[in-house]
Amino acid sequence: PELIFGATDYTTSIDIWSMGCVVAELLLGTPLYPGESGVDQLVEIIKVLGTPSKEQIHDMNPSYTEYKRFPQIRPHPWNKVFRSRTPADAIDFVAKVLVYSPQQRLKPLEALLHPFFDELRDPNCRLPNGNPLPDLFNFTQEELSLQPELVEQLIPDWYRGGR
Repeated sequence: PELIFGATDYTTSIDIWSMGCVVAELLLGTPLYPGESGVDQLVEIIKVLGTPSKEQIHDMNPSYTEYKRFPQIRPHPWNKVFRSRTPADAIDFVAKVLVYSPQQRLKPLEALLHPFFDELRDPNCRLPNGNPLPDLFNFTQEELSLQPELVEQLIPDWYRGGR
């Protein structure tokens, strides 16, 4: 949403938001925030997340000043956005990446540690056709250096020991 509010700095937080939209669409089977324009999409975002606060708008774009234009809408609970059979960890994951303030979204490596992805760390996890998963843990040194304190959690023992 920071791009809709005119932000010009493109960060990984924008990619995290986009990924959250894709995950939500996969879970719903339809776009979470459909719209033909930025304004249309902002209306859809507000229907789910509620009206952003002044602080949230400032977090998205410190230069934005048109605060008065938004109707006050309450957030829609995430468990009501998704079907009742949607796994709780999937809803929690989406809720942690689709937040207005970019600084409050999960960082990329933190997102990979969310319980939503725990199954992928199981050495017995397979693709639906029975084939093994592709190599998911071959991070570059640059990636691992971003948050070195997460390396132990990111790469399962079985993977480290088998290399």
